[in-house]
Amino acid sequence: MKISNDKLYYLCNKYQWFTNGDCKQYSMFFDRNRQGASLETLATIIWICSSGWNERDILKILQQECDL
Repeated sequence: MKISNDKLYYLCNKYQWFTNGDCKQYSMFFDRNRQGASLETLATIIWICSSGWNERDILKILQQECDL
């Protein structure tokens, strides 16, 4: 399953994800998605750079929002 960078950007804003990451990390995150990272990998990266979120909950949202 894949998700577009546009949708990832939207979700990060909507759920206030990645607020503990810096600009370089944020850019690298989107690069990893362009390179075909799994939703599990993306969820882990988001979780590491976010406060108050459970990795499993992030993954569930990504799975619901992924591009079919």
